[in-house]
Amino acid sequence: MSQVGRVSTGVAKVDGLLEGGLAPGEVLLIFGERGGGKTSFVFQAMLKAVSLGFSTMLVYTEGRVPMERLTEMAGPEWQDVSESIWIQEVKNFEEQDSFVDALEGRMPPSTGLLVIDSVTACYRGALGSRRENIPLNKALNRQLAMVKDMCRRTGLPAILTSEVTAGMLGEGVKPVAAAILTYWADMVLCFEKVQGNIRRITTTKPHGKSTLVQLTDRGLE
Repeated sequence: MSQVGRVSTGVAKVDGLLEGGLAPGEVLLIFGERGGGKTSFVFQAMLKAVSLGFSTMLVYTEGRVPMERLTEMAGPEWQDVSESIWIQEVKNFEEQDSFVDALEGRMPPSTGLLVIDSVTACYRGALGSRRENIPLNKALNRQLAMVKDMCRRTGLPAILTSEVTAGMLGEGVKPVAAAILTYWADMVLCFEKVQGNIRRITTTKPHGKSTLVQLTDRGLE
């Protein structure tokens, strides 16, 4: 992958925010409220990678993968592309920790994109008292470090999604475990609902760029 150059996400306006697409070896974090288009976006990026001849790995932590949505977005090409999309459902944070430990050895041949949707859902579900959260924070930090190291060494781009939590007064929303996630991410995008099916996508690392897209049956346009 390090010799391929940037890979399109399948959304031209997002590619513009990313200075041409997903960069080899970099980790992209996207966060936003439910229904903001995060999963549609990662499905779109996966389908684009497959169209370019790569396999993709999806680690899904929020129950059952919404396959109807994925097949709807793929359209009549689904039968042709399905063999290049590898999916692992993870049910709890302990299982996520074990899977990330062995992730590099489980990647399918010719993988061109790794997606973890969401990297914080199981973590959030396991949170308890402050004392109980210390080992959870260490484990999440280690997982992100391992993903980043693998991407850096192999040139594989990765997309991680996260839910949001309220920031301090006037700060709006931020990703769950924001300090850990933003430290390891090379770029961060915030997905916001504007009105109806219109979404605003803003770069928060680095700061300063935004664009509007429309959420449709076939993804973001």
